[in-house]
Amino acid sequence: MPAKKEDKENSIENYKEALIFTYSTEHLLKKDKVRFYYALKGRDGKSGIIKALNIEHLGRTVLLVSIKYAPEVEDFLKLWKCAYEKKKVFVEK
Repeated sequence: MPAKKEDKENSIENYKEALIFTYSTEHLLKKDKVRFYYALKGRDGKSGIIKALNIEHLGRTVLLVSIKYAPEVEDFLKLWKCAYEKKKVFVEK
């Protein structure tokens, strides 16, 4: 019996692993929050770590990160002493 179209669309092969990082910047002084933002997004809003690692900025303190770039993001957040959590998710390719 042939596989249904729905079964093929929902196949695990159509998804890739990623991590969602949520972090806090409440401990940073206002001037340091600006510096953090510049490091994250770049002064022009396009050239920071988000662009360099092809990260998707989902919300104010939420990042969708490819598994292969997770160590770099963790190092970045640790450098800024940001409390963070990460969760593994599957996203469509």
